[in-house]
Amino acid sequence: MKAFIALVAASTWLALAGTAVTVAPAHAADRVVERGIVQSVAPTVVVLRALDGTEVTVELGPATRYRLNGRSAPVSAIRPGFVAEVVSDGTGPAVVVRAFGGGALLQSGVLERKRLGTLVIRRTAGGVARIAVTARTGIWVNGRRAARRALRHGMTVEIVLARDGTARVVLARATA
Repeated sequence: MKAFIALVAASTWLALAGTAVTVAPAHAADRVVERGIVQSVAPTVVVLRALDGTEVTVELGPATRYRLNGRSAPVSAIRPGFVAEVVSDGTGPAVVVRAFGGGALLQSGVLERKRLGTLVIRRTAGGVARIAVTARTGIWVNGRRAARRALRHGMTVEIVLARDGTARVVLARATA
């Protein structure tokens, strides 16, 4: 009888462990991450322009958390022109909105050269800009986190600058 109880307990534990393993990946698969430039923001929705030019509307809810330049912020601090990442669980409202920007801290254009610690871009507004890149710079290529070596001449880039003028976030995409 003791062997039977031990067998039932072991099979129950294995069944529960198997359930826990299958639940976690399914939950992670429901997570949706949208990245782009904020086009508009209201208390209930945020509209982003992705690097491929498409516009994405994401619902916001009362439990949505907001981060601006790495710090907690109210939704009213998020403005059009900021670079943002919005994380949702499935089709529900956003869980978190992470935005970067402020003032004239956004540079956009085409990557001309990359040198040790510096990116040279031909700005959309005209002229050339040299922007320092540090170990803390976040680089995203075609919507995925990437290393600096993934940046290539001719890529379209949008760069959020830190207060000291160095690149805080680089969003790049290959031109068609």
